[in-house]
Amino acid sequence: MHCGIEFEYLLVDQTGPEPGRIRDFTNLSFETIRDLLEEKPGRDDPTLATGDLGIRSGYWYLEGDERSHPDGRFRTMAVKGVEIRTPACPDIAGAIAELLAIEAQLTEVLARHGLGLAIVGYNPVRAGYDFEPPLNPFEQDLRRVDRSFDGAEVYTLSYGPDINLSMPDWTAEQSLNAARKLNWYSPYLVPFSFSSPFAAGAIWPGHSKRTFERAACRPAVKLFLGPADLPEWAPRSRLIAPARLPGEAGRIEYKAFDAMPSLDLLIACCHLLEGVCLADDLPARGEETDLALYRQGAVNGFADTAIRAGSNEVLSKARTALFKAGRAEAVAALAPLERLLAARRTPAHDLLRAYRETALMYHRGGQRAT
Repeated sequence: MHCGIEFEYLLVDQTGPEPGRIRDFTNLSFETIRDLLEEKPGRDDPTLATGDLGIRSGYWYLEGDERSHPDGRFRTMAVKGVEIRTPACPDIAGAIAELLAIEAQLTEVLARHGLGLAIVGYNPVRAGYDFEPPLNPFEQDLRRVDRSFDGAEVYTLSYGPDINLSMPDWTAEQSLNAARKLNWYSPYLVPFSFSSPFAAGAIWPGHSKRTFERAACRPAVKLFLGPADLPEWAPRSRLIAPARLPGEAGRIEYKAFDAMPSLDLLIACCHLLEGVCLADDLPARGEETDLALYRQGAVNGFADTAIRAGSNEVLSKARTALFKAGRAEAVAALAPLERLLAARRTPAHDLLRAYRETALMYHRGGQRAT
């Protein structure tokens, strides 16, 4: 199963008068940080989409809310952080290795400017994100017709990985079947990643402020199809998007996990998705968002009986599917998820413990726990 990973990071001060200070749209302008990150690998990788504005070039780029002039020209970005993306790799292990190598390079570049990476699922200190200045008519029209702008007030505060999987020999129908399966079971997948127990500078009463807010406005899964399959299948599914490059065709993009603070957890969740895609005994499929179930899990985590039972089912059947496929290393990689479920804990528990010891509401990036 081919894999590529996109991972969003919060930016923090490493030096200066306030080491550990979070840097975002409130105190870091796009114009200030843009040039600092222009020294980057992957600019000449033809397999990467760059977007309409060309901002997303190379293996890392700034993330945030893109703002426009009234005539449609790009004006600036409300910066939320920085995103790494790997090239597509022939397996999950290769994608993880690429992510760590790019992360090390980015950490070195940022350190020259007194900045560092941090990992958390939701901006822990901001009470909200407001459009400043208010949206102009062009922006209002754009956001009405383009679903990718849905929920900018949440998107600009939330962080998580996009895990991209594809099987080269799968048909469009098989890929859509897997995407619909991931979408339906997603409320039982995301608790393994919950890492946003803070909001507005305080402890939030639950495990994932990100999931609680995001599920209402952003997709959990996308399936990219090329021009040969798009006309037939796009009318049948709201999960389908047009492939921007030939290499994107057949790519399933899972977008619902919180940012994972440890490497073993990220690896485990990648293999969990792989196992769910392969499992033929998970019968449910769906394209709608079960907002109530997402929020039930976001507040209660594995302490909730229904969430725990659903998560146990997907983990067990994913494990069986990986075993049948001869993927012994993938089966072994699921162990951190088994431990979390058995203990009825989520990664949010460890972040809360660390906060009580250090007063930090995030995990330091570039020094991933293993």
